[in-house]
This record gives sequence, structure tokens and C-alpha cells, in this order.
Amino acid sequence: MKFGILNCILLNMLALVTCESGYFWHITDLHYDFTYHGRQLSCNPTKKQNNPGKFGDFWCDSPWLLIESSVHAMANIKPNADFILWTGDTILHSKDEDLSYEINAVILQNTTDVLRDKLPNVPVYATYGNHDYWPSNQFPPRNNLLYNETWIRWKDWINDPSQEDNFRKGGYYSIKTSHGLRIVALNTILYYTSNKAILNEVDPADQLQWLNTTLYNAKMNKDKVLVTAHIPFGVYTPSNVIWMYEKYHTPLVDILRGYTDIIVGMHFGHNHADGFKFLHSSDGHHSAPVFIAPSVTPAENHNPGIRLVEYDRTTGQHKDLIQYYLDLNKANKDGVANWTLEYTFSDIYDTSALTGDTINAVVENMKKSTNGQTLNKYWKHYAVSLPNDLQEPCYDECRRSIVCGFKHHTMKTYEKCKSNMISDSTSVFALWNFCIAVLALILHACV
Repeated sequence: MKFGILNCILLNMLALVTCESGYFWHITDLHYDFTYHGRQLSCNPTKKQNNPGKFGDFWCDSPWLLIESSVHAMANIKPNADFILWTGDTILHSKDEDLSYEINAVILQNTTDVLRDKLPNVPVYATYGNHDYWPSNQFPPRNNLLYNETWIRWKDWINDPSQEDNFRKGGYYSIKTSHGLRIVALNTILYYTSNKAILNEVDPADQLQWLNTTLYNAKMNKDKVLVTAHIPFGVYTPSNVIWMYEKYHTPLVDILRGYTDIIVGMHFGHNHADGFKFLHSSDGHHSAPVFIAPSVTPAENHNPGIRLVEYDRTTGQHKDLIQYYLDLNKANKDGVANWTLEYTFSDIYDTSALTGDTINAVVENMKKSTNGQTLNKYWKHYAVSLPNDLQEPCYDECRRSIVCGFKHHTMKTYEKCKSNMISDSTSVFALWNFCIAVLALILHACV
């Protein structure tokens, strides 16, 4: 009897240990405009302001005060996070002739410093964005000044000398966190369609070969893996764009498909919008969740956002996504940056965990929902809770694009999905018209 009670206590203690929650931050696309209060290099030419808002403008990149406030908010809300994902694009949108390598390097250093200063005990696992190189987008598939200097800048965060060669070679690396989760940090700018520096390369910086080997070894070691990078794979919806060259995009997706059983989550930026997807395994037996975080910069007409993720420290499984935002109009009016909760994934989509299967279930619910309520929630948060007068509507074509983009990551299967949705809706419409016609004939006969 005593043994039974003791055994029960031990099992309950084990359950508590294995379900211990950890948290990590994800920030992306800060796009600091050091000319915001002057030349406004990043601003839409037709929307420049003589007296721009203190914390930013919907038509410009971030002033430094906005970037500082986002880091302060992270430090105030969850200062003891296990780590931070910083997925690049810290440089403003501007012409190459207005920038230089030296300007970009200062911006990267200043941003590194503010993160290290405000969250000194939290390691940051950073990746490059396409604007972080000068000239923009043109990341070379070999050792260069940016890779070398950034290794010095970030090596204390990475804290693994064995990754130096990979980083100096192509800006990618893999490490294990203190709780055993393996981070695989990729440089997906090597596959970007605007990058002309890699056109003659079969496998730029040997990253694809490295990725396959790294994931294979992780599987053999029973590691759980988190993949992070700036540019996501798949179709960017509703704009109908794949950001990568097909000759790199296809093998990248194929490699990731082969390891969805050990990938607990994939986190990207670049789109400046809030989104998610899921990736099925090659055999269809497993799937992994994919998350795209909204940007800190309000440019392209939305409120700034920062993201907190709750996960199980033992299994790596993601438990919830907690999205914060800054009401830019209110912040500028009040002179205070009050970052507040926008939503939690579990609340708006009624989920208890963030797995490929639960994301799939959310998508199926969107497809079946007759009033489009679930998709309307997605669209509202896609633009980070904009005021109603700034939120563009999402009609039929937009909705089909979003629904098909969750699952289909090649243009061929994506377009086929959209066509099938049109056919399905047309069939339903035809059936409805037929029923109305029959009913009319019956009523006419009764008269």
C-alpha cells in the first residue's frame, strides 16, 4: 500500500518535470531608420510627415525609440525567457546608394548591444535578413566580411566554437539550448529570388547538405529540433509568391519533410505579417507547425508586434503562442509605448498545443466554417490588429489563397487547390440554384 502511494507520488512528480513550461521570444524585421526624424529614407514618398509620430509611422520603418521600446517590453513581460529568436532584417528599406557596409554594421551592433544590455542573461539565436547585407539581398555563398564580423558579434550567444566554420562560411549554425532543444539556424537569403550572388551555385555554402546531415544526426540522437530563418518556404499569401528559387526551394522543403517527426516548430519572419502553416512529412504520417512572426517595423501599414512562445522544455513541443502589439496611434498620442496582449493562439483557435496536427485541424475548421469566422480571426491578426479603417477586406480570391497556402508549398499544388475550391463552391452554388428551381416548380404546381 505504501509502495503504491509512493509510486503514485513519483509518477506525479515525473509528470510535473516532463511538462515544465519554458518560454522564448521571437522578434523580426526591426528595420531601423536612422533618418526617421530627418530625411525619412524608408518612408513612402507620398506619405512623409513633417512631424512624424514619436514611436513610428504606418508608412515608415522604425525609429530607434520603437526598437528600444520593443526590447524593454520583452524585458518587462518575460525577462527570464530561455532564449530569443531574432530573424533578421534590422536595416531600413532604402536604396543601396544611401547605405554602406559601415552603416549596416553599426545598426547590427547597436541592436545587438540593446538586446544584450536589457536581457543580459538570455541567449539570442540570430539569423540574417535580406536587408542586412550591403548591397541588399546579395549574400555570397562563401566567407566574407559580414559573416566574419558577425561571428565575433554573436559568438558568445552561440557559445559553440565548433559552429565557427559554418557561420563564417555561410551564416548558418546549430546549437543545443540549456534544456536540450536543438536550434537549427539557417541563412535562407542564400535562396532568395533577389539574390544574384548565388545563381551559379548548386548548393550555396553547402547549406543543404549540412542541413540534411544535421537533421539526420539529430534524429539518431533523439533530439527535438527548432528550425529558424528569415525567409520562409512555401507560398506567401495572399500575394501568391514563393520567395526562393525553385532549384533551392524544392530540395529545402524535401529535406525538412523528411524530419517532421523531430521538428517541433519552424519560425520565420520577412513577411511583416502574422501567419502560420504546416508541413506534411514525405509519407504523410507526420507534420510540423510553421510560424511566421509579424514585424516590429510598422511599415506597410500595421501595428508593431513581438511574440512570446510557450513550450515544453523536455519535449520541445510548442504549447501556446502569445502575441503582443503596440497600438501605434495611441502610443504616439499618449507619448508612452504600452505593449499589450493582442491574442493567444489557444484562445482564438481553441487549441491546447501547437503541433502540425492541431494547425491542420484549425485549417480544416476554416474550410468548413460556413460564416468564415475562423478565417476572419486569422485575417484580423494577420495585420496585427489594425484600426478598422486601415484593415483591407479579404474576399473570395484572398480566402482561397490563404487556405491553400497553409498546406501547399509548391505553386503547382497550390494553384490546383485554389481551382478545386472554386469548383467546390461552384458546385454548391449550382446545387443551391437547382433546389430553388425545384421548390419554385412545386409551389407553382400547388397553386
